[in-house]
Amino acid sequence: MRAGRDAVDQTEENVNLSLGVFDVFAYSVPGSLYLTLLLYVLDRLSWVDLTQVGDLNSTVLIVGGIVASYLLGHLTYAPRRFLGRHLPEWLSPRGDARREFLDRFPAARSKAFVQADPALVFAAIEVKAADSAVEISRLRASGIAVRNAGIAFLLAAAVAVTELIAGPERGLAAFCAGAFLAGFVGATRAGHELSRWAALKTLEVAFWLPDIEATLAAMPPVPSPQPAPAPPSPPAPPA
Repeated sequence: MRAGRDAVDQTEENVNLSLGVFDVFAYSVPGSLYLTLLLYVLDRLSWVDLTQVGDLNSTVLIVGGIVASYLLGHLTYAPRRFLGRHLPEWLSPRGDARREFLDRFPAARSKAFVQADPALVFAAIEVKAADSAVEISRLRASGIAVRNAGIAFLLAAAVAVTELIAGPERGLAAFCAGAFLAGFVGATRAGHELSRWAALKTLEVAFWLPDIEATLAAMPPVPSPQPAPAPPSPPAPPA
Protein backbone atom coordinates (compact mmCIF):
# COMPACT_ATOMS: atom_id res chain seq x y z
CA MET A 1 0.00 0.00 0.00
CA ARG A 2 2.82 2.35 0.92
CA ALA A 3 4.68 1.54 -2.31
CA GLY A 4 1.56 2.26 -4.37
CA ARG A 5 1.07 5.63 -2.66
CA ASP A 6 4.71 6.53 -3.25
CA ALA A 7 4.37 5.65 -6.92
CA VAL A 8 1.30 7.85 -7.27
CA ASP A 9 3.03 10.74 -5.49
CA GLN A 10 6.07 10.36 -7.75
CA THR A 11 3.87 10.36 -10.87
CA GLU A 12 2.04 13.50 -9.74
CA GLU A 13 5.35 15.20 -9.00
CA ASN A 14 6.67 14.34 -12.48
CA VAL A 15 3.49 15.57 -14.17
CA ASN A 16 3.52 18.82 -12.22
CA LEU A 17 7.19 19.33 -13.04
CA SER A 18 6.50 18.67 -16.71
CA LEU A 19 3.69 21.21 -16.82
CA GLY A 20 5.75 23.75 -14.90
CA VAL A 21 8.75 23.39 -17.19
CA PHE A 22 6.62 23.67 -20.32
CA ASP A 23 4.70 26.72 -19.09
CA VAL A 24 7.78 28.59 -17.90
CA PHE A 25 9.94 27.94 -20.95
CA ALA A 26 7.30 28.03 -23.66
CA TYR A 27 5.22 31.00 -22.53
CA SER A 28 6.54 32.94 -19.53
CA VAL A 29 10.12 33.48 -20.74
CA PRO A 30 9.25 34.87 -24.19
CA GLY A 31 6.26 36.66 -22.67
CA SER A 32 8.63 38.57 -20.38
CA LEU A 33 10.49 39.82 -23.47
CA TYR A 34 7.25 41.03 -25.04
CA LEU A 35 6.30 42.70 -21.76
CA THR A 36 9.66 44.50 -21.54
CA LEU A 37 9.37 45.71 -25.13
CA LEU A 38 5.77 46.83 -24.61
CA LEU A 39 6.67 48.82 -21.49
CA TYR A 40 9.58 50.47 -23.30
CA VAL A 41 7.35 51.54 -26.20
CA LEU A 42 4.65 52.84 -23.86
CA ASP A 43 7.24 54.79 -21.91
CA ARG A 44 8.72 56.31 -25.07
CA LEU A 45 5.22 57.37 -26.14
CA SER A 46 4.68 58.90 -22.66
CA TRP A 47 1.63 56.74 -22.10
CA VAL A 48 3.09 55.33 -18.89
CA ASP A 49 5.73 56.63 -16.48
CA LEU A 50 8.10 53.86 -15.52
CA THR A 51 9.78 56.05 -12.92
CA GLN A 52 6.72 55.57 -10.73
CA VAL A 53 6.94 51.78 -10.85
CA GLY A 54 9.34 51.76 -7.91
CA ASP A 55 6.62 53.23 -5.70
CA LEU A 56 4.40 50.17 -6.15
CA ASN A 57 4.35 47.16 -3.87
CA SER A 58 7.08 44.70 -4.84
CA THR A 59 4.77 41.69 -4.44
CA VAL A 60 2.23 43.26 -6.78
CA LEU A 61 4.96 43.98 -9.32
CA ILE A 62 6.36 40.45 -9.23
CA VAL A 63 2.99 38.69 -9.40
CA GLY A 64 1.68 41.08 -12.02
CA GLY A 65 4.82 40.67 -14.13
CA ILE A 66 4.61 36.88 -13.99
CA VAL A 67 0.91 36.84 -14.90
CA ALA A 68 1.36 39.41 -17.67
CA SER A 69 4.35 37.51 -19.11
CA TYR A 70 2.42 34.24 -19.08
CA LEU A 71 -0.61 35.79 -20.80
CA LEU A 72 1.51 37.60 -23.40
CA GLY A 73 3.32 34.36 -24.13
CA HIS A 74 -0.01 32.67 -24.86
CA LEU A 75 -1.39 35.59 -26.89
CA THR A 76 1.69 35.77 -29.12
CA TYR A 77 1.95 32.02 -29.70
CA ALA A 78 -0.58 31.85 -32.54
CA PRO A 79 0.86 34.85 -34.47
CA ARG A 80 4.34 33.34 -34.11
CA ARG A 81 3.16 30.05 -35.58
CA PHE A 82 1.53 31.91 -38.48
CA LEU A 83 4.72 33.84 -39.21
CA GLY A 84 6.79 30.69 -38.80
CA ARG A 85 4.97 29.03 -41.69
CA HIS A 86 6.02 31.85 -44.04
CA LEU A 87 9.69 32.08 -43.12
CA PRO A 88 12.32 31.15 -45.75
CA GLU A 89 13.75 27.67 -45.62
CA TRP A 90 17.24 28.78 -44.55
CA LEU A 91 15.74 30.53 -41.53
CA SER A 92 13.56 27.66 -40.37
CA PRO A 93 15.32 24.38 -41.19
CA ARG A 94 13.06 21.42 -40.51
CA GLY A 95 15.20 18.32 -40.32
CA ASP A 96 13.53 14.93 -40.55
CA ALA A 97 14.08 13.43 -37.10
CA ARG A 98 12.62 10.08 -38.17
CA ARG A 99 15.04 9.76 -41.08
CA GLU A 100 17.98 10.74 -38.88
CA PHE A 101 16.93 8.19 -36.27
CA LEU A 102 16.71 5.41 -38.85
CA ASP A 103 20.11 6.35 -40.24
CA ARG A 104 21.55 5.86 -36.76
CA PHE A 105 19.51 2.76 -35.89
CA PRO A 106 18.67 0.87 -39.11
CA ALA A 107 17.38 -2.08 -37.07
CA ALA A 108 14.42 0.05 -35.96
CA ARG A 109 13.11 0.48 -39.48
CA SER A 110 10.47 -2.23 -39.00
CA LYS A 111 9.36 -1.02 -35.56
CA ALA A 112 5.78 0.12 -35.10
CA PHE A 113 6.65 3.21 -33.02
CA VAL A 114 8.67 4.64 -35.90
CA GLN A 115 5.57 4.80 -38.09
CA ALA A 116 3.17 5.82 -35.31
CA ASP A 117 2.02 9.37 -34.67
CA PRO A 118 4.71 11.23 -32.62
CA ALA A 119 2.10 12.57 -30.21
CA LEU A 120 0.91 9.04 -29.50
CA VAL A 121 4.46 7.84 -28.91
CA PHE A 122 5.14 10.73 -26.54
CA ALA A 123 1.93 10.00 -24.61
CA ALA A 124 3.11 6.40 -24.18
CA ILE A 125 6.46 7.64 -22.88
CA GLU A 126 4.63 9.81 -20.34
CA VAL A 127 2.95 6.67 -19.03
CA LYS A 128 5.95 4.30 -19.17
CA ALA A 129 8.87 6.63 -18.39
CA ALA A 130 7.76 9.87 -16.77
CA ASP A 131 11.32 11.10 -16.14
CA SER A 132 12.20 10.81 -19.82
CA ALA A 133 8.95 12.55 -20.75
CA VAL A 134 9.96 15.50 -18.56
CA GLU A 135 13.25 15.79 -20.44
CA ILE A 136 11.47 15.66 -23.81
CA SER A 137 8.98 18.28 -22.60
CA ARG A 138 11.88 20.50 -21.60
CA LEU A 139 13.37 20.27 -25.08
CA ARG A 140 10.01 20.94 -26.73
CA ALA A 141 9.29 23.89 -24.45
CA SER A 142 12.77 25.30 -24.99
CA GLY A 143 12.29 25.13 -28.75
CA ILE A 144 8.98 26.97 -28.54
CA ALA A 145 10.40 29.55 -26.15
CA VAL A 146 13.43 30.31 -28.31
CA ARG A 147 11.31 30.65 -31.46
CA ASN A 148 8.88 32.95 -29.63
CA ALA A 149 11.81 34.99 -28.36
CA GLY A 150 13.00 35.32 -31.95
CA ILE A 151 9.81 37.19 -32.89
CA ALA A 152 10.30 39.45 -29.86
CA PHE A 153 13.81 40.22 -31.13
CA LEU A 154 12.36 41.03 -34.57
CA LEU A 155 9.87 43.47 -33.05
CA ALA A 156 12.66 44.98 -30.95
CA ALA A 157 14.70 45.45 -34.14
CA ALA A 158 11.76 47.32 -35.68
CA VAL A 159 11.59 49.58 -32.62
CA ALA A 160 15.36 50.14 -32.86
CA VAL A 161 15.01 51.15 -36.53
CA THR A 162 12.33 53.63 -35.51
CA GLU A 163 14.69 55.02 -32.87
CA LEU A 164 17.42 55.19 -35.53
CA ILE A 165 15.20 57.40 -37.67
CA ALA A 166 13.58 59.59 -35.04
CA GLY A 167 15.56 59.10 -31.83
CA PRO A 168 18.51 61.05 -30.44
CA GLU A 169 20.86 58.07 -29.83
CA ARG A 170 21.31 56.89 -33.41
CA GLY A 171 24.56 55.06 -32.83
CA LEU A 172 23.09 52.97 -30.04
CA ALA A 173 19.92 52.42 -32.04
CA ALA A 174 21.90 51.16 -35.04
CA PHE A 175 23.84 48.75 -32.84
CA CYS A 176 20.63 47.48 -31.21
CA ALA A 177 18.93 47.01 -34.58
CA GLY A 178 21.78 44.85 -35.85
CA ALA A 179 22.03 42.90 -32.59
CA PHE A 180 18.29 42.23 -32.43
CA LEU A 181 18.20 41.10 -36.07
CA ALA A 182 21.07 38.72 -35.38
CA GLY A 183 19.21 37.50 -32.30
CA PHE A 184 16.09 36.89 -34.39
CA VAL A 185 17.99 34.77 -36.91
CA GLY A 186 19.87 32.82 -34.26
CA ALA A 187 16.86 32.24 -32.02
CA THR A 188 14.65 31.09 -34.88
CA ARG A 189 17.18 28.58 -36.17
CA ALA A 190 18.06 27.37 -32.65
CA GLY A 191 14.39 26.91 -31.80
CA HIS A 192 13.84 24.60 -34.76
CA GLU A 193 16.98 22.68 -33.85
CA LEU A 194 15.70 22.13 -30.29
CA SER A 195 12.38 20.88 -31.63
CA ARG A 196 14.24 18.42 -33.84
CA TRP A 197 16.19 17.21 -30.82
CA ALA A 198 12.92 16.67 -28.95
CA ALA A 199 11.50 14.57 -31.80
CA LEU A 200 14.73 12.58 -32.02
CA LYS A 201 14.78 12.04 -28.25
CA THR A 202 11.21 10.74 -28.40
CA LEU A 203 12.18 8.04 -30.87
CA GLU A 204 15.35 7.15 -28.98
CA VAL A 205 13.50 6.68 -25.69
CA ALA A 206 10.73 4.66 -27.33
CA PHE A 207 13.37 2.35 -28.82
CA TRP A 208 14.40 1.24 -25.32
CA LEU A 209 10.85 0.76 -24.03
CA PRO A 210 9.66 -2.60 -25.41
CA ASP A 211 6.20 -2.15 -23.85
CA ILE A 212 5.51 0.75 -26.19
CA GLU A 213 6.55 -1.25 -29.24
CA ALA A 214 4.47 -4.25 -28.11
CA THR A 215 1.37 -2.09 -27.57
CA LEU A 216 1.65 -0.29 -30.89
CA ALA A 217 2.42 -3.49 -32.80
CA ALA A 218 -0.70 -5.15 -31.35
CA MET A 219 -2.98 -2.33 -32.48
CA PRO A 220 -5.02 -3.10 -35.61
CA PRO A 221 -3.97 -1.11 -38.66
CA VAL A 222 -6.00 1.96 -39.43
CA PRO A 223 -8.17 1.27 -42.48
CA SER A 224 -7.51 3.53 -45.41
CA PRO A 225 -10.33 5.98 -46.15
CA GLN A 226 -12.75 4.77 -48.76
CA PRO A 227 -13.86 7.13 -51.53
CA ALA A 228 -17.38 8.45 -51.28
CA PRO A 229 -19.89 6.60 -53.42
CA ALA A 230 -20.82 8.21 -56.69
CA PRO A 231 -24.15 10.06 -56.65
CA PRO A 232 -27.03 8.21 -58.31
CA SER A 233 -27.64 9.04 -61.91
CA PRO A 234 -30.74 11.13 -62.62
CA PRO A 235 -33.81 9.25 -63.90
CA ALA A 236 -34.22 9.05 -67.63
CA PRO A 237 -36.72 11.54 -69.12
CA PRO A 238 -40.07 10.06 -70.14
CA ALA A 239 -40.40 9.05 -73.75
